[in-house]
Amino acid sequence: MPIKPEQLQSQLSQKLAAVYLVAGDEELLVQEAADAIRGQARKAGFLERDILTMERGFKWSRLRESTESMSLFAEKKIIDLRIPTGKPGRDGGKALTEWCNKPDADNLLLVSCPKWDASSRKSKWAQVLAKTGVYVEIWPIGPQEMPRWLGQRMQSLGLQPENGVAELLAERLEGNLLAAAQEVHKLWLLKGSAAISLEEIKAWVVDSARFDVFRLIECGLNGQGGQACRIIASLKSANAPAFLLLGALVREINNLYSLRQLLDQGQPLDNAFRQMRIWRTRQAPIQAALRRLDQASLAAMLQQLQLLDRLSKGQIYARHADDFWVELDQLFLMMCQAATNRAA
Repeated sequence: MPIKPEQLQSQLSQKLAAVYLVAGDEELLVQEAADAIRGQARKAGFLERDILTMERGFKWSRLRESTESMSLFAEKKIIDLRIPTGKPGRDGGKALTEWCNKPDADNLLLVSCPKWDASSRKSKWAQVLAKTGVYVEIWPIGPQEMPRWLGQRMQSLGLQPENGVAELLAERLEGNLLAAAQEVHKLWLLKGSAAISLEEIKAWVVDSARFDVFRLIECGLNGQGGQACRIIASLKSANAPAFLLLGALVREINNLYSLRQLLDQGQPLDNAFRQMRIWRTRQAPIQAALRRLDQASLAAMLQQLQLLDRLSKGQIYARHADDFWVELDQLFLMMCQAATNRAA
């Protein structure tokens, strides 16, 4: 039977299993559960770690080779196997099943899957791993659970949120757990173990949201090109990391493209939002963008993102130091283009 993330620490304190499967669609929670397992394993003498990531060209023989290779410095080892898609395929399922048939006390197998669906959950290999060891099943944090999750996270750091604080943060962060964890950590660094009033958090939200990535995307969705360019200038002056900007933009524009396809196929907008799991508080600005942007516009924006990605990684020659920011301005001008006659 699977356990919840909040039950993991109790399990780890009782007995370290030979196999752990950590799976779910909340990447932050998958990562934190895996961190807890690795930390407990190190305390138990598993001082070496092999990281195996299933990607294109991955050979499942590496799993067997990892268990057979010995270190001169450590007798016990963590085999940290990461399956980004949650689907190891036929060869992977067979290799994992065979490993579970003959577990090794000197090798702890940790399998983490930040993508997880019904077919993965019901697969034979997942059931074998769960039966052999411990299966930590992570479900998405929905709008109703988000305030409770934020409150518990703040309290775990010693923060004492007043009634309404967690709810306000949850509304502002709209389901982005990574951003939520970062906000809570910043609050802890600022306040330490202290009470946080609703008025304080309102001021905090206004200040931190003024020129951040999420506000930038909101301006883009709402067609506020001038404001978007001012925010970009602020991010540039603050030396904001390109990967943070691009990660959020790729997710948002891919969502817009998928929604546009569903609408063009005749899907009602409410159904498309449900299928894409778009939060209600996000629906109005996204709908505004969809009124302006057709598939061709969104495809051009995805091409612009590819250019930005290559610039950020130095894969193409930048004539000027500001080229990345100039092209980012161009992307938002494309997003904020004048409304067409299309009705989303």
